[in-house]
Amino acid sequence: MARSSLRKPGDFVVCNLSSINLGKAVPDDVLERLIPIQVRMLDNVIDLNTIPVLQAQLTNQKYRAVGLGTFGYHHLLALKEIAWESDEAVEFADQLYEKVAYLTIKSSMELAREKCPYPLFKGSKWHDGSYFDEKGYDGEKWDELKQDVHEHGLRNGYLMAVAPNSSTSIIAGSTASIDPIFKKFYSEEKKDYKIPVTAPDLSPKTFWYYKSAYDIDHAWTIKQNAKRQKHIDQSISFNFYVRNTIKAKELLDLHLTAWHSGFKTTYYTRSTSSDIEDCESCES
Repeated sequence: MARSSLRKPGDFVVCNLSSINLGKAVPDDVLERLIPIQVRMLDNVIDLNTIPVLQAQLTNQKYRAVGLGTFGYHHLLALKEIAWESDEAVEFADQLYEKVAYLTIKSSMELAREKCPYPLFKGSKWHDGSYFDEKGYDGEKWDELKQDVHEHGLRNGYLMAVAPNSSTSIIAGSTASIDPIFKKFYSEEKKDYKIPVTAPDLSPKTFWYYKSAYDIDHAWTIKQNAKRQKHIDQSISFNFYVRNTIKAKELLDLHLTAWHSGFKTTYYTRSTSSDIEDCESCES
């Protein structure tokens, strides 16, 4: 009879998630005040929650991982009158998510100074500074933060992730995650209800900046997310929206482009139904 080998249980990932409403927080200029509160609240969840799965509880305590994310990106672009398919949108994504990353890391460092770092901080990429080097972060403020993290530690081993948050964004009156809108006007359908949805802050000013996900050239979406992924230590809930007439080669090209662009994952590929409607933002 063969002896059964002992197996060491692995880590069991826990989702401690919360997202910034970009369509509200950025125009109101509150990121510096909001993100430290958000990181603290996410960290508190780890201590306040009791998880019935022991391995999940142990992993939670070991890494104290959180996922600070965002939604309302298309909402924000429309308010700023930035077209999705533009170099301006790509550059904006890069600058915005670098700022979010900086404030999130700094907030976790301040929590570590106040309480203590997560148990596995010593020897990590945060501790030896290689995380910052790999990201190419330089300049006075990043060098100072890198030194502060080395000296005081981080409260959370993982910090940023972008969740799908479609239902949450509707309740908050914004757009889902980092995705373009589905349509300017549609109904959100679940098992027991149907909610009419209009693109947020829809007006003569924003109308032409809301283009359906099914009419957007997703080469621009990939470019934006490549910039965004650099600043996120975990992953992005990134969907492809395609016409149901798309060819297999075209779909493969989209996924390969995403992979070569450095994405950690892609999420769903959503296609249109058989009834194809006109693009309101393409019509004159």
